[in-house]
Amino acid sequence: MKPDFFVEGVDVVIRRDLDKHRSLLETSKLSLDSFKTSVAHEIQKKKRYLSLINEGQYDEASMRASIVDININIRHLSDKVKLAKEEIAHHTLIVDTLTEQLADYEKNFRDFYAVST
Repeated sequence: MKPDFFVEGVDVVIRRDLDKHRSLLETSKLSLDSFKTSVAHEIQKKKRYLSLINEGQYDEASMRASIVDININIRHLSDKVKLAKEEIAHHTLIVDTLTEQLADYEKNFRDFYAVST
């Protein structure tokens, strides 16, 4: 079915937004990987500190205080992981929607000009 009217130039705006959100999506994915790596590092550090507590080589009070700090860091980084996942879902939705809009625009462009020429 031929569209009744067609607005030219909207594809430029859609493409610009699509490129921007693809870039933001990639940045979010890199951030997520970084936060996950940081959480894993903090967990390994905590395990190491826990193994050193009863050996008598280090001050146990300071080791326990460090473990408390590590737990805070793990919680903070875990929250960042959650936010990064939400950000990825948000940008993925926008990219999918813009991709669909661009495909619809191109189909309507073909349909409109195929009939009128």
